[in-house]
Amino acid sequence: MFYEKIIRPILFLFNPETIHNLTFSLLTIFNKSKSLNHLVFKFCNYTSPRLKQKLFGLYFRNPIGLTAGLDKNAKLSLVWGAFNFGWAQLGSVTYQAQTGNAKPRLWRLVKDKGLLVYYGLSNIGANAVAEKIKKDQAKFKKKGLWSISIAKSNEAALENAAADYEKSFQILEPYAEIITINLSCPNVANFCGLQEASLLEPILAKITEINKNHKPLWLKIGNDLNQKELDDLIYLVKKYKIDAIVATNLAKNRERLTLLSEHKNKPGGVSGQPIAEQANKIIAYLYKNSENKYKIIGVGGVFSGQDAYDKIKAGANLVQIGTGFIYGGPLSVKKINRELDQLLIKNNFKHLNQAVGLEAEKYQLND
Repeated sequence: MFYEKIIRPILFLFNPETIHNLTFSLLTIFNKSKSLNHLVFKFCNYTSPRLKQKLFGLYFRNPIGLTAGLDKNAKLSLVWGAFNFGWAQLGSVTYQAQTGNAKPRLWRLVKDKGLLVYYGLSNIGANAVAEKIKKDQAKFKKKGLWSISIAKSNEAALENAAADYEKSFQILEPYAEIITINLSCPNVANFCGLQEASLLEPILAKITEINKNHKPLWLKIGNDLNQKELDDLIYLVKKYKIDAIVATNLAKNRERLTLLSEHKNKPGGVSGQPIAEQANKIIAYLYKNSENKYKIIGVGGVFSGQDAYDKIKAGANLVQIGTGFIYGGPLSVKKINRELDQLLIKNNFKHLNQAVGLEAEKYQLND
């Protein structure tokens, strides 16, 4: 409450990208110091046997992860575990460094509990990120898992995307427990076209071929896909035995959204509460058509334990937050995990996997 009542109103007086960069600069101290990192963990940690699970051969101490986009350059790779995230999705990272779109490129949608994001995959490139993570690995043992999200460089043509993803994979795979293939940045021209089957299949074929260490592969998709597009994607996910689908990224299409905030007409993809309903519909559709061949990571509009619970009941095995962390502050993961645990107790569930997909049928995807 202190963050939401006192700290957040002050932070929200300033340009969001400026505050983001300043906050990251301040938090680097916890990325350098083992003792300070552990102190934060002791304060933020919440554990329960109902929340722990083993998926993809990996141990997740809780189901809440950091979504890609907050830590594009892995500046705080060791901090996220201290904040009680079960895992952090670093990136998205491209093979070639990207400057991204011109500033301003981030706006708060305060009345809608969301953000407008127009970064355009800005990052320092795969080699530089790998060096950063390598140095962090040598500092002290991290407290959560790392998923690295990789994306296509702007310089690579769509038909050459597979080769570009391959380069990033080869560089970054040794430093992650999970690799996420991002297909859905709405702020880069034609990038979301990679979700089209003819362009996606070569990417999946190449990455699965070179995945010699059998790292879990996740596929991140957009919020604007229709049923036919999802069916094509599901077919390829099953064909290439992709481990999980991350649903969903930012929404580019605003026709179904009713935005009330001052900056609602700025460019970019919408995150947060406005996209939660559509994300849940897509999660449910993926679940109902999964045949238990893949898992689902739910993302979009998670601010509370109830929000996370809704995604689990729609069909998600794990849940990610990003905008919810910005609005909720450093104790938001602890709060969400505690509330989720209480909901499981209230509904007599011994483990969260008993709730997965229980209400998938109530969500109907409309084209």
